[in-house]
Amino acid sequence: MKSKSSKALLISVLLHLGVGVLGFFYWFSTNPQRNTDSINALLIAEEKPKVRRVQRRKRLQMTQKRTRDTNQPRLKILTSNQPATTRGVVSAAEPAPFQPFDMDNLDEPVGPTTTTVEFDDTPRVQRVVERPSRKRPKTQERPKSRLVRFIEAQEGPQRIVYCIDLSTSMQNLPPHKLKRVIDLMRDSLTFLELHDSFNIVAFSAELVVYQEGFIPVDEQTVAASSNYLANIQSQIYTDGTDHDMLTALTEIAKAAPTIVVLFSDGIPTTIEGPNLAVVGQHATGNGRIFAMGTGMAPNFPGAVMLKQLATVSEGDLWLVDRSRIR
Repeated sequence: MKSKSSKALLISVLLHLGVGVLGFFYWFSTNPQRNTDSINALLIAEEKPKVRRVQRRKRLQMTQKRTRDTNQPRLKILTSNQPATTRGVVSAAEPAPFQPFDMDNLDEPVGPTTTTVEFDDTPRVQRVVERPSRKRPKTQERPKSRLVRFIEAQEGPQRIVYCIDLSTSMQNLPPHKLKRVIDLMRDSLTFLELHDSFNIVAFSAELVVYQEGFIPVDEQTVAASSNYLANIQSQIYTDGTDHDMLTALTEIAKAAPTIVVLFSDGIPTTIEGPNLAVVGQHATGNGRIFAMGTGMAPNFPGAVMLKQLATVSEGDLWLVDRSRIR
């Protein structure tokens, strides 16, 4: 019985010892894992060290006194060949006197004055001083009317006839409008060249030609013709049956002009209605017709007939009061 109990006790002790060893190893292997799963940490934000900016000291404004302002007596400079003493004093047996130092401005150099040496064989160079040239103001060109530009656009010498309608239908025209057109014709005379020639024709109850043949261009003829145009109404007879614009062109064509400056209201009296085909036939032989009108709209029958004359003759139509004069 004792042997059985001792064996049972030994077995029990060994079992408990094995269980204890296994439990110890099991606890040792699992306890560090539990500690690594939960970590207590405290986060602290690190403050950057403050940097103190050291400003550089401002540079002192050094002012140098360039002129001497003192009431002390002026000194003289003494020179000597004697060696310096131990006290730093130079003895001058026979001092060489200098003139007083009269220069107040210390910026000026101190030293011997410059001398100029001239050589006889070398050529002298003269200094040329360039002066700025003054630009002359440009002369302002005279303004040119549309009539002047038309005449200047034609090549070669021109034979120009100024034809003015003073018929009954033109008597109701305000005087200032008639004067405007006459002044434009007078102005164009001053732009004619010496190889050009001209004449003046006016019609109402009669057809009046200024002079026979074409007039050469010079100062005297231009001035006399300008005065004639200014008083054109007093030079023509207006009572009676009016001449027609188209009959006047037929007479002018006999002189074979290159340009006809026609001022009219465009209303014919020898034909019934504005027959444009008939109007175009009367442009033949008159060169280029520069038609001028005033006090009418572009669709006015007279303006339409003037336009037809200008188109057939490769001229131009200018309604003066409906555009710029210049």
